[in-house]
Amino acid sequence: MFKNIGWTLGNDCPCNCNHCYSMQVREKGANFSKEIADRIIDQIISLGAETVNFGGNEPIYTNGLNYRESLLTYIINEVTSKKLKVGITTSGLSAIILEKNFKETFIKINDIDVSIDSPIEAEHDMNRGKRVFKYAIQTLELCKKYGISCSIVMCAMNWNFTIDRIKKLMDLAKQYDANIRINMLKPVEKKHIDMMPTKQQIYEGYKFLIENCEILDISDPILAGVYNNEKVTGCSCGISSLRINSITPTGEVSISPCVYMHHYKVGNILKDNILDVIKDNNFKEFAERKINYKKIEGCKSCNYSSICRGGCAAASYWYNFHTTGEKNMFCKDPYCIADYKNEINTKISYGTPQTLVHQNYLCTWIGKAKK
Repeated sequence: MFKNIGWTLGNDCPCNCNHCYSMQVREKGANFSKEIADRIIDQIISLGAETVNFGGNEPIYTNGLNYRESLLTYIINEVTSKKLKVGITTSGLSAIILEKNFKETFIKINDIDVSIDSPIEAEHDMNRGKRVFKYAIQTLELCKKYGISCSIVMCAMNWNFTIDRIKKLMDLAKQYDANIRINMLKPVEKKHIDMMPTKQQIYEGYKFLIENCEILDISDPILAGVYNNEKVTGCSCGISSLRINSITPTGEVSISPCVYMHHYKVGNILKDNILDVIKDNNFKEFAERKINYKKIEGCKSCNYSSICRGGCAAASYWYNFHTTGEKNMFCKDPYCIADYKNEINTKISYGTPQTLVHQNYLCTWIGKAKK
């Protein structure tokens, strides 16, 4: 059953982030209608989904950069009326516009992920290409005011995943009673290779986080493996989660097993039945990688491979593709830190359970800074 659904609602975003994973596949041209939204929502319901997260672009801009033409409020109201939990991932703009103009819809959101690339305002704004740090802070304030669960989400890169910045990020999270969520950079473009954190950074950064946070989710397979989280069995993408892609200029909406895996998008769920589309070979490859993980070089004899199962499929695929030119799912995660296992003796402290739309979705880590 596909429990967690990500949905890129539009093709517009005012930011120009250096690490953006969706810019290359977002094409302006077509807009949503209520009929299109209703069709997609019905398809989501047929999957037996429990959560829907809106991200991939700035979600308020479903129909261009004029929020007054947005269908986000309509879509949130319809999805929540079906008893699904809704989340948004935002630079802050979507949350601010919703709260100011559509408060009744805003308070229906289950949780909000606020993207912050650095706790240092100038660094964040430079990476985003816009002065938007102030909007991230304003959204944290709104979440605290309304009691909406909130996470600061950072994409771990070599320039920002440093202990000093992680400490400042934790202080910011404490100030606004927010969780911290970390995604490791997926190198969907070749230029991202030079932005990837080192294994030493990964080891040191997560060791610090795990020592100083209560864990809410540790579904990133390489972390689950070295920290022995037996609830995880490899990457969840294409297995219990999938991505609905943005609408194309010709009015089609495809799906992908993973938001990062643009080579694997398939179908048009405005015409095709999603229950048929998920039977496509592009989805089967994800299941086969998870089942036959011992075929991955370096994983067969690894003591942690039954949990990790080669790690994140997207990180593995893209790193191999950009370094060899080969399209191959059976590759090991470039962030594998199994060699550091003997240096990791931190006892994991689990926090009070929360229902968050990114749990067991997108190979992530979520924690709450200890007071």
